[in-house]
Amino acid sequence: MQNHPIRFGVYAGGMVVLFNLILYFVDKTLLASVSSLIEFVVVIYFMTKAVSATKLDLGGFISFREAFKPAWLTFILATTIVVLYTFVLMNYIDPGLKDIIKAMQLDAFEQASEWLKISETDKETMLTSIENSDSFGMKSIAFGLPFSFIFPGVFYSMIMALIMKKEQRIIQP
Repeated sequence: MQNHPIRFGVYAGGMVVLFNLILYFVDKTLLASVSSLIEFVVVIYFMTKAVSATKLDLGGFISFREAFKPAWLTFILATTIVVLYTFVLMNYIDPGLKDIIKAMQLDAFEQASEWLKISETDKETMLTSIENSDSFGMKSIAFGLPFSFIFPGVFYSMIMALIMKKEQRIIQP
């Protein structure tokens, strides 16, 4: 049996990085706004491919447990590749990209706070928090990456395993 999660995890991570590089050179604000959607679609696609390949290796049948493992490992590897790329991009290649993203976050919060009718003191507190945060620093990534393996990684993998499982029925005489 081949190691499908590694192969498809690398494919997914590489493809997301490639799409992000294209978006980076086309329009940095576009990168900041749609990269998560692209990552979601690409990673889900390759998680499906990993489970399908594993299912084929097992003769067309796969249990929930057997389906969960390749889906989750594909997610972990792809997410790690994308996070490492994003860390290098934001901290070494183009640190100014952080400012673009922070401005977009502040603008989105301003709009949402009016819609949600947040008080001025709470609004100021949140704006200060956004301005002082560094979502792409080593500390944030080291803390956030393992949690992303659990949520949404486990959640997506469980759904994938539930959808793709096909257990062999044993017919009793």
